[in-house]
Amino acid sequence: MIRKGLFILLILALAVLAGQQLLKGSGYLLLVLPDGSTSIEMSFWTGLILLIVSWFLAAWIFNLLGWLSHPLAGLKQKRERYQGQKALKLTVKGLKELAEGHWRKARKLLVKSAKHSGAQLINYLAAAQAAHYEGRAEEAEKLLRAAAETTPEANLAVDFSQARIQLDHGHYEQALATLVRLHQKVPNHPLVLRQLKEVHFALADWKPLMQLLPEFRKYRIFSDRELDLLERQVYLRRFDELLRSAPKEAAFKAIRELWDTLPARLKTEDELVLAYSRVLVKHQKASDAEQLLKRTLRHHWSPSLVEEYGLLPEQAEPKRRLLEAENWLQERPNDAVLLHSLARISQQLGLWGKALEYYQASLRLEAKEQVYAEISRLYAALGDEPKGNFYNQLAMQGVHRQLPELPLPQK
Repeated sequence: MIRKGLFILLILALAVLAGQQLLKGSGYLLLVLPDGSTSIEMSFWTGLILLIVSWFLAAWIFNLLGWLSHPLAGLKQKRERYQGQKALKLTVKGLKELAEGHWRKARKLLVKSAKHSGAQLINYLAAAQAAHYEGRAEEAEKLLRAAAETTPEANLAVDFSQARIQLDHGHYEQALATLVRLHQKVPNHPLVLRQLKEVHFALADWKPLMQLLPEFRKYRIFSDRELDLLERQVYLRRFDELLRSAPKEAAFKAIRELWDTLPARLKTEDELVLAYSRVLVKHQKASDAEQLLKRTLRHHWSPSLVEEYGLLPEQAEPKRRLLEAENWLQERPNDAVLLHSLARISQQLGLWGKALEYYQASLRLEAKEQVYAEISRLYAALGDEPKGNFYNQLAMQGVHRQLPELPLPQK
């Protein structure tokens, strides 16, 4: 606005100046041609007007000559602009159809407008996504290749789309190859790491997933709670995998090495301690299992580990375990699970009276079908049938309470 005002003021000033000059006279302009005998006379103002007209005429002639030398250039530019605008409208419409779930229509619109859209990568990637949702896997692959060919510098975007499509189709081996390639290019990318976790879980590849756990924590790919749960799952399944797949001795060696490399925070996790303890017992290392449980319980009291302590075989020195558990009882006199374990250890040692006392003490604190059944069995073995039957009935009543309600025949 200010520039426009200044321009108008300048024009007015020039007009005033020209008017003043006209009032003083028209001036005189003489042009003498090179031959010396020809001259042209005119007023100054007439010469100035002729000069301005000549300049505009020369500019028009130059433009005309330029158009004549390339008569179709203008038409071509107009046509390209029209095609670009039309392609943009079709692309927007195709993306709208994609968002609304009209896969077939979206794919056709996006492919049709790709050539002139000015952003072929977006068109082909979106069209590949639409083809994927349509269930046209080959068409999706073809469109992804087209995206890579038209925009070679966008290989990362193409690989991301390809990995997602492969995962959705359940082609986990192919997805893994794509994601490994992406991981090499962008090692700390959150989406790549999340999808690697997904594909390794689907393939039950626990060892490579274990190797990724530090990266998940370093780059905060998951919350601390999710990571803790994931670590437990991965190590437990790796334990199970080694037990099932490897020969007995090789499996035990691999599991021992796995336990040694376990992060310290996981060595107090109940599930992992129980899993390793049972592995030790299975491989005739009951004393090692007892030491593991005892060491863990000193720093982390757990009912499930206490119960496991009472279930260790006789090779795990029951006399020592009884003394250790009775020391714990002084600190936890009202722990029903600990009393149950003491009863079991006492029974291993043949201390029938002590075992019965511990069973009864446990039942006074918490009535459990398992304890009823075990004390019933012991009374029956000792020849006390009435008490054996009594506790057996209590055990069965507890079991009956857990039975589903189903119709029974009428008496």
